[in-house]
Amino acid sequence: MGEVYFRVSQHLGIVMSEVIRKKFHPDMMILIHKYSNIVRSEYREYQKIQDEINKQKFKEGF
Repeated sequence: MGEVYFRVSQHLGIVMSEVIRKKFHPDMMILIHKYSNIVRSEYREYQKIQDEINKQKFKEGF
């Protein structure tokens, strides 16, 4: 969650504590959801790449 707050704070040009303080404001919630989806997507892509790397290592091991 910290990465999401960090990205929202960069987007708005405010400190993270301000984002956390205003996280229930509708505009802030929309940005938090947007960046949350982006971070999740990036993590899924990272996991997919890691799985492919592990499969390659497993195949090379035999």
